[in-house]
Amino acid sequence: MQAATVIRAWQPEALGYPWPVRSHPATARAERAAEDWVLAQGLLRDDTIAERYRAVSVGGLAGLTHPHADPALLELVAQVMAWIFVEDDRYDMSNERGRTSRLAARFRGYLEVLTTRTAPTGAGPATRSLADLARRLAARGSARWYAHFVATMRRFWIDGILVETWYRDHAITPDPASYMATRVQTVGVYVCLALVELDTGRELDDALREDPVLQRLTWLTSRIIAYVNDLFSYEKERRAGDPNNFVHAVRHYEGLDLEAGFARAVQAHDRELDQFLRLEDALRRASPHVARTLAPYLAGCRAWMAGALQWQRVAARYAAGRALLEQ
Repeated sequence: MQAATVIRAWQPEALGYPWPVRSHPATARAERAAEDWVLAQGLLRDDTIAERYRAVSVGGLAGLTHPHADPALLELVAQVMAWIFVEDDRYDMSNERGRTSRLAARFRGYLEVLTTRTAPTGAGPATRSLADLARRLAARGSARWYAHFVATMRRFWIDGILVETWYRDHAITPDPASYMATRVQTVGVYVCLALVELDTGRELDDALREDPVLQRLTWLTSRIIAYVNDLFSYEKERRAGDPNNFVHAVRHYEGLDLEAGFARAVQAHDRELDQFLRLEDALRRASPHVARTLAPYLAGCRAWMAGALQWQRVAARYAAGRALLEQ
């Protein structure tokens, strides 16, 4: 396979979505609010962390993925993203032995903070700022919604980050299927789609959240976004020796060259996007009332797909990855 084949996969007509990308008009304001918040919370005292954080543009990501949120909520969403990215980079930069058990203890503490919405006496900046987010998020939604949000964070940390950290600690490349089972959690889309419910002002009830069709649509949304992220972050993760990447996993287990590995990720993305569109259409035809009820949430799923792709095409965080793909 020639490199040109892969490059064509990065053109808008080949890797994209049949709906427009929209950006919130208050994006710049959200970016400034997130910057002010992380500085006030003391989260950027490490120069390397600060540099990596500013390459993210959390306001840009929030604006592209929550284009219709009220401005105050958009700022809160950007601050949640800022906290997650800062902490994620801190995990990645740690080379200490026994990271998995240390992180497990840390995450148990974070879950206690989310549950109680308070930080213990003497807690550090990460814990205090998480408590601040917890209080403001709980005030924006119902108790039922907030419990759902905490559950998504638990899965993100326990079923996602800890598993990937174990693979990293042991220098083991997971097989593609096992990797993607973890990746749907570590990509953080379940957390972000919980925030979409606050955008719409229409929280999902428990019966809808447990509906197998909606669960499948949410799962597909997470996987679709994960494939794109793994394409853009492949260079960064291989440079760091991180085995947690879909392109790397299929290359490792199937003996593919780099271009073929990229193409496999694009093909998987397109296949599951087709499944999402077909299932969404089937839902409209089979259950029009349910489809209308879910319309704002599914619009949020679509905004996240298109917005995340656009963000990775412009964010400084993925500049080296884009350069590799364009060689």
